Amino acid sequence: MADIAESNILLTSVNSLPSQPTSSGQHVLMKDRSKIKAATRYTTIVVNSRDRNFLNYPNSNHFRYTLRRPLTNVHSIELMSGSIPAYIYTINSPWNSFIFQEEATEYTVTLTPGCYTESELCSELQLQLNSLSGILNRYTVTINLKTRKLQVKSNKSATYSFLFYSGKFKDEIDLTSLSILSINTPARLLGFGLTDYASDSSGNVNAPLPMDIENFLTRIYLHIESDGRNLSRMELGSGRPDCFHIFYLNPGNTNYLLLNKETDHSSIFTSSPAPISRIANLEISLRDEFNRPVDLQYKEVNLVFEIVHLE
Repeated sequence: MADIAESNILLTSVNSLPSQPTSSGQHVLMKDRSKIKAATRYTTIVVNSRDRNFLNYPNSNHFRYTLRRPLTNVHSIELMSGSIPAYIYTINSPWNSFIFQEEATEYTVTLTPGCYTESELCSELQLQLNSLSGILNRYTVTINLKTRKLQVKSNKSATYSFLFYSGKFKDEIDLTSLSILSINTPARLLGFGLTDYASDSSGNVNAPLPMDIENFLTRIYLHIESDGRNLSRMELGSGRPDCFHIFYLNPGNTNYLLLNKETDHSSIFTSSPAPISRIANLEISLRDEFNRPVDLQYKEVNLVFEIVHLE
């Protein structure tokens, strides 16, 4: 019995020695995951509308781009360069129609979509007015080259009016703030406001403001979504959806606007306080000031992004 007790004491003493392993030793071979730092990666992707699914996205103003591989823990997305169509129609749907009244008869006037100069737009308005079936007057539309204001003249005494307020087609206004929510007529491009304009005793209608044929057409708003998340970095007013970037262009002067990081102001979306866990696709949308898709005439969009992420 004494020998057995002595053996137990010896065994306990041996197992308690710090130099003796008490496991298989696997923990020595495994890395401490808490000390491993994720590497920062810079991935540049070229988003080209030609790579879209043409069945799901027939127009280049809205399409989905699928990344070659999903990126995880995304910290920022920066627009580096690219090109977008800049040949935007001056007159287009849905702002190319208005109600014209001669005596007690109302007519719908629809201007042909296209890119116009001021004088060309005057000629188009004159053509469409004189093409109305059953009208009594003949109309002449001119622009004062000094004031840039439009004038409509009739050759007979029949009264007429432009119904930019009471007609079927009119701009949408926020009745609380009086801000413009949507331009739905050519009134502002022609130099008119949100009201009706009746001919005077001489048979004339004079626009109160200079023609503004580019008005809201000098800006294209880039909206980006990723897996249902809106990547907005610019806040907009009057309840309009925020956007990723705004492109400023001169409509009709060039086919494409070339983007350059060195000349354009920076466009970086930063995910804060936490990174985006995963990005597998980018949904690109080019819209006007009133959140309507811009008619790009099916021209291609090319955007280069640099994405900072962890792996």
